Amino acid sequence: MKLIFELADFEHSILEKAVEMNWKDFEDAVQSVTAEQIHADYIITRNIRDFAKSKVIAFTPAELLARI
Repeated sequence: MKLIFELADFEHSILEKAVEMNWKDFEDAVQSVTAEQIHADYIITRNIRDFAKSKVIAFTPAELLARI
């Protein structure tokens, strides 16, 4: 797995920022903050509507595959 994925460090500040975002789904807010902090290019999800306010653009898996 380490050959394919890079794990992000999890810090208390991520939780604080996610709470401040006041999103309906807290876990999505945590993912958005983490993606922003690690300078991720994209968030890949089946539900892009939950990331409409994310600073990191979200794609469905099919959308990402269509781009590459």
